[in-house]
Amino acid sequence: MEPKKPDASCAQCRHFHRHYVRVGANRYVPLVQGHCGEPRCRDKREDTPACGRFSRRPGERA
Repeated sequence: MEPKKPDASCAQCRHFHRHYVRVGANRYVPLVQGHCGEPRCRDKREDTPACGRFSRRPGERA
């Protein structure tokens, strides 16, 4: 795990899984809600401040 950044949020964490809603036959819209899968499933929002388990997504800039 890398150290948590003061401006980090769940949206930048590799453990955050965004939820989507289906609005058409083949169209999905992302929601601001999701869940964290580390170490168990917990509901989160993309703007929730990062916790101690924060790990930046691969390929994303700091």
